[in-house]
Amino acid sequence: MLKSFFHTGFIVKDLDAAIAFYTDVMGLTLAMRTERSGAFPSALLGYPDAHIKGAFFELGEGHQLELIQYLNPAGGFADFDKNDVRAAHLAFFVADIDAFYEATRARGLAYGVPPVAMYDDDGNMLRKAAYCQDPDGNWLELVELF
Repeated sequence: MLKSFFHTGFIVKDLDAAIAFYTDVMGLTLAMRTERSGAFPSALLGYPDAHIKGAFFELGEGHQLELIQYLNPAGGFADFDKNDVRAAHLAFFVADIDAFYEATRARGLAYGVPPVAMYDDDGNMLRKAAYCQDPDGNWLELVELF
């Protein structure tokens, strides 16, 4: 029986560059770095001689972001758009999405469009949201609730 969420994982090309992005641009806290090879990752991942490096980030409330770089076997680049089957995204609550948009856009976060407002039937703004991509193309969603 499922108990709770644990983490969301993204595959990255360069773990050190991704750590810098998620700490410096996104403001996450690096909780732990790992490097694994040998029997356990090979059996778990199904790759003989698997060798990976990883990092876990925290933002509170228990859910973590895990980034993994495959050293062996090295992976290729899969270009998923938001509407592609198997595409995934990680959503964050943001305190001031317009300010966050301006600050992070200038620091390498790739947005398709600026934040968009959603209204209820009475014209009250419910939220603003935006989709963006990290430097490896992983999809992120930012949401400010009103």
